[in-house]
Amino acid sequence: MISQQSTYNLSFIKCICLLAILPAFILLASCKKSFTSNQFVDDKLVLLAEITAGDSMEIPIGKTIRVGSGGLIRFEKVTDATAKINDASANSFMLLPNYSMQYAANPTTVFTNRRRFRANTNYYIEIKHPTLGIVRASTHVPPNPKLISIDTAAAQYQGRAVLAANITFQDDPLANNFYIIEAVKELVKISHFFFYRGVRYSYDVAEGKTLYNQVKNTAGVRLLRDTVPQNKFTRINLYTEDANTENSRINSLTNPFRRIFMPDHTFNGQHFTTKVFLDRQFFTATEAQQKGRVLLQLKCASKELYDYLLVYEKYKTDFGSVPTSQLISPVGNVDNGLGIFGGSSKREHIYYFDTF
Repeated sequence: MISQQSTYNLSFIKCICLLAILPAFILLASCKKSFTSNQFVDDKLVLLAEITAGDSMEIPIGKTIRVGSGGLIRFEKVTDATAKINDASANSFMLLPNYSMQYAANPTTVFTNRRRFRANTNYYIEIKHPTLGIVRASTHVPPNPKLISIDTAAAQYQGRAVLAANITFQDDPLANNFYIIEAVKELVKISHFFFYRGVRYSYDVAEGKTLYNQVKNTAGVRLLRDTVPQNKFTRINLYTEDANTENSRINSLTNPFRRIFMPDHTFNGQHFTTKVFLDRQFFTATEAQQKGRVLLQLKCASKELYDYLLVYEKYKTDFGSVPTSQLISPVGNVDNGLGIFGGSSKREHIYYFDTF
């Protein structure tokens, strides 16, 4: 059971985090599940990226660094690297380190480009570093999953208040698909605004409030409001009773999970319905800065991303410095470096439980 609420920005979360999940991703280091400090000789570039169709390009890049005698491995930000992404159509996109405040808490440096990833597209990344060499990786962003419906209802599960969700989707019979279900709460703030003579003004700044008080009796002028996403997220625990999930093989289904994993081999080409239960612990907040909306997502992931996240679901490794004897390291797909460059596409439903 979670006793404390933690929020992260999207890249921190997908930095992979991929959202309170992300912590685990700093443990990426060797093909072995454990090793002594003398086995980890060279620093490596670390690439931690889930690239999702529709999202702008945000690639967390860091490097490993040994602390003290080498018994601890930590991340360090990287600012002297260059990063480039190509797609299968030979389009090239340069990424630059982004030093805005939204990435300040990220353990890596986030390289960004405003272009957005597309579904059903191959992508290739190349990172050059003056001392650590050239790192390359590639992945496929799958087509968007064919979500048919999500039916929800309040319920009790193991004595806990939950939101029960029946998720129905159509699997593509011509592809091996790897599905992931996850849920997060995205923090939002309320924006107040009005239109005057065809121009939109913010009521939340002094100048706008003054103007509104001057013109509020004008015909057609009225105060409106909207929710503005803050790029900060809290992971929501999930439960499942579905024996078709990989979760049934890695842990007891009485336990909560960060993600639900489903390969399509038992329902290839079929309509399929699965039921998940969302822990309602963080659905509502009394403090304005913790209010937001709940996102329930069905994702289709590349095989390498699916496998990588499944390992961390199994071990639920903590984020931060770890003794090398306990370091759990799934095999990534980064050549001459560590980590993962994996693709995903998603469909999501949005729910509001907070009152604004």
